[in-house]
Amino acid sequence: MTRHGLQRCLQRRLAAGAFTLFELMVVIAILGIVATISMPALLSNLKKGPMREAVENLQEVCRHARLKAVMEGHTAELIIRAGNGALDVRRAEDTDAPDAADALDPSTVSDAGTEAAGIVRAGKVQDLHLRLPESVAFKELRVNLRDMMDFPEARVRFYPDGTCDALETVLFSERSEERRLKLEITTGRDIVEVIR
Repeated sequence: MTRHGLQRCLQRRLAAGAFTLFELMVVIAILGIVATISMPALLSNLKKGPMREAVENLQEVCRHARLKAVMEGHTAELIIRAGNGALDVRRAEDTDAPDAADALDPSTVSDAGTEAAGIVRAGKVQDLHLRLPESVAFKELRVNLRDMMDFPEARVRFYPDGTCDALETVLFSERSEERRLKLEITTGRDIVEVIR
């Protein structure tokens, strides 16, 4: 095979493996249609929905109260006001919990992540105040198996040994979404369940 014949053979192979301008335009048009159709769904997933924000806020205050109790060696309270959706974490006023000397030693708990976030300062955990979004409300609120919906506030205690009072809540939203949040009393960990 001559050099000229070899070049023609290579050119045919390259031409057979390339895309035409028309094929490229069709692929780009299809990608544009798919992107246009999927963009609203993608944007709605990126934006926090009110129910998701409410559940995250409730989880955050539970975790913060547990951290406050363990780090400070004193009982902490989560105060829930179902009427306006206010969630507050602070040190319990009257404590029946063991004294700080009997509790977990706060120096044994790693606070590297919390120190950087500004939550822990000089061995003290800051109080926390959050609120549920306006479109989400409490449907059920029980502390230690007692219905607290008709009370101005419900208090959930977190103890220095990592335990807490029993809490079970059901949140509902304007979109008819319902989520149940329970606290595991022996560890203070939250469990979220989708009802609908």
